[in-house]
Amino acid sequence: MSNLGKALSASAVVIFAISMSGCSPMKSMMGIQFGNDDDVTYGNQLWKSMEEKGFNSAESNIHVGTEPHGNILEVIEGKIDGKTVIVKRNYGAKGLTVEQVKQDRTKYLKAVTVMAKREQGYDDENQNWFWVKYKPNGTYFNKMGMVPMVGRVAKGKDMGCIKCHSQSQNYRFTPKSMITEI
Repeated sequence: MSNLGKALSASAVVIFAISMSGCSPMKSMMGIQFGNDDDVTYGNQLWKSMEEKGFNSAESNIHVGTEPHGNILEVIEGKIDGKTVIVKRNYGAKGLTVEQVKQDRTKYLKAVTVMAKREQGYDDENQNWFWVKYKPNGTYFNKMGMVPMVGRVAKGKDMGCIKCHSQSQNYRFTPKSMITEI
């Protein structure tokens, strides 16, 4: 390999290592406003609190949903530390029915997406919602394979959590009759 080839390879390794490390300057250069250390810490605590308060074990009205969440959904809403938390369990498989999910929720659960109210000043222009997309085991889905989808997910982008949900006055889209409150 030529010296130029070696230098380019070494540069690629360094850039990859920086991007995988969660380096905030790299995220800023990429226009990413989520997945930082504070977001991850808050998201980890949120999952733990959801487990403790029964959000992850409560059963709800399973109903037909839409993308990007899943063709079958289950929605739970409640309070953690006095703030609203909305949990959507996203089920998916080709041709999946509500009855199949009722028979085996674990088999078809693809993601747990959460909207959690934060304190005033967190993100006032988006009603201070905190967004996260967990895998069924509580770890994070990653954007572009490297940035945890937790925090102000896709803020300022043409698509994503905030763009879609901010088009509704209440940010929920799910009728109250389909939400189980705990």
